[in-house]
Amino acid sequence: MTNLSKYRQLSYVAMVGMTVTLLLSFVALWNSLLTSDVKHEGWIIVFSLLSFIMGTSLFFLAFKSSDAIELENIKKTAYEAGKGEILQEIEKRNRIENKEQKVEEEDIEKTAEDILGGMQGIRTEAGLCNKVLSNLAKQMGFVQGIIYVKETNGELFKVAGEFALTDRKPQPFKSGENLPGQVAESKSMMIIYDIPENYFNVSSGLGSSKPRFLLLTPVLFKENCLAVLELAAFKKPDEITGRILNKVSSELGIRLNKFVVA
Repeated sequence: MTNLSKYRQLSYVAMVGMTVTLLLSFVALWNSLLTSDVKHEGWIIVFSLLSFIMGTSLFFLAFKSSDAIELENIKKTAYEAGKGEILQEIEKRNRIENKEQKVEEEDIEKTAEDILGGMQGIRTEAGLCNKVLSNLAKQMGFVQGIIYVKETNGELFKVAGEFALTDRKPQPFKSGENLPGQVAESKSMMIIYDIPENYFNVSSGLGSSKPRFLLLTPVLFKENCLAVLELAAFKKPDEITGRILNKVSSELGIRLNKFVVA
């Protein structure tokens, strides 16, 4: 670590030496004026005084720089100022992120409400499932969809709603069987990025193509899996899609449970 007291002592010595030198210079100049004709003595005095002032300034600068307490205070002040700026920047970013998150949450809530809207007159389980799938296709761009609902007094999950199916309906399954059954058993969402050959086939007047992505979501009510929602899409599902489907499936579980109770 630098020995600051050593530099303070050297600055004292330098200041004393400079003062003595200046005095001797004035004495020599005075003697020269008395014994001979010295020209431009005024400029000599000015230059000497300027040198003294500059030296004095350097002395005080060195003196202050070698003051350990003062230096520590300067460091502390600089640290606190930098720390304050960093905290202000973090707070600013947090406000922006919270605002963006709030807007995002509002958009998710609105989309979920639109998907589940317009169902006041539906009185059947199949009608509810078909309407939800139709709204999901309209609001989120899914090209095919199936809702498997568990039997009231059984273990099988059967197709209760469908959208844009071109082949025959899938066979019933139990929890743990095939992809929808695995979702029913794990009670967690599954996304397939490489759909098996011939798993889905979408046909239209513009031709025939296959979806690239498959998303399966459990529909829960009080930790019980009442149904499985299976959706196919050409666009890769993102985090927002997953959050919207979580809200939709949560509300759908409440509505499907009414049919189970009935």
